[in-house]
Amino acid sequence: MRKHTQYSIAFKEKLLAKALALNNPGVVELAARAGIPYGTLYTWIQMSKQNKSLKSDTPMRPKDITAEGKLKAVSETWQMEAEAQSTYCRSHGFYPCHLAEWKQQLLTRLKPIDTKKEKAEYRLVAEENKNLKRELNRKNSALAEASALLILKKKANLLWGDGEDD
Repeated sequence: MRKHTQYSIAFKEKLLAKALALNNPGVVELAARAGIPYGTLYTWIQMSKQNKSLKSDTPMRPKDITAEGKLKAVSETWQMEAEAQSTYCRSHGFYPCHLAEWKQQLLTRLKPIDTKKEKAEYRLVAEENKNLKRELNRKNSALAEASALLILKKKANLLWGDGEDD
């Protein structure tokens, strides 16, 4: 995977000034002198021509987006078609699957919570868990006792014989 290099705003502005000067060298030559990919410099030039900021205002990783940003993204794309949603997602640095996940998170948090019902369910599950543990302990001890009796019977048979004398 290629490492993503970040350049300072001052560096970008300095290169843009050189690239947009009257007697400027070509983009490829200027990028080679600066040690950056020419596609990167070309993108910066296009952004400056469209009056876009060189510094991104939106975080470009979905995990960096705040809860308010997620809510804004879901609300802005709520009624959009799939193609428009994809365009929106690309421009903001995440995938449509993130939108679906955030939408589901918002919807689950909006459901009313019945605490009495949840407490009753919790009590039932806790009681069942307690009974199952008790039964498991009883079965384990019965198994250990049966195993000990079988071992003792085998040892007794080895020492004294079968007990069936003919």
